[in-house]
Order: sequence, then structure tokens, then C-alpha cells
Amino acid sequence: MKKIALNQSEMNELRKPNAGSGGWQSLLEGLQRKVNYQTGEITLTDSDVERIQRYAFDYGNGGWESRLISVFGRHLGQTLGR
Repeated sequence: MKKIALNQSEMNELRKPNAGSGGWQSLLEGLQRKVNYQTGEITLTDSDVERIQRYAFDYGNGGWESRLISVFGRHLGQTLGR
């Protein structure tokens, strides 16, 4: 497990609304629920990190990659730990 503190910009990016349903939306909604928006703290499980990496790099190009990198890149690196 990895505990990190998001800054305001990262929290704003994570909070952006998400349309549709599916794996990406499920990941995003789960991460949004885990954040303490007063402190910015979020605890990521190994499974969360694996899913963040997978959705950022394994499914082609789209908004997901840049969004995940902008939220978690400072903490996990620009390759999100890969």
C-alpha cells in the first residue's frame, strides 16, 4: 500500500466528472471515493497502482493517460512506476 498526498491541482484533476461506464470509470470513481479532499491523502493498494498503470499505458491513447499522469505522476513518476 502506498499513502500519498495530492496537491490541489491533482485533486481537481481527479475530481473532474466522468461520463459513461466501464473499467476506466470504475477505477476513477473508486479513486475519487478514496481521497480525503480536506488533506489530499489517498492510500493506493497494489491493485490500484496496477490498474492505474494499466489504464495509463495498455489501452491506446486517449484522455485517460494524461489524466492519470497529471494526478499520480508526481508520486509514482511519469511512467507511473513501470
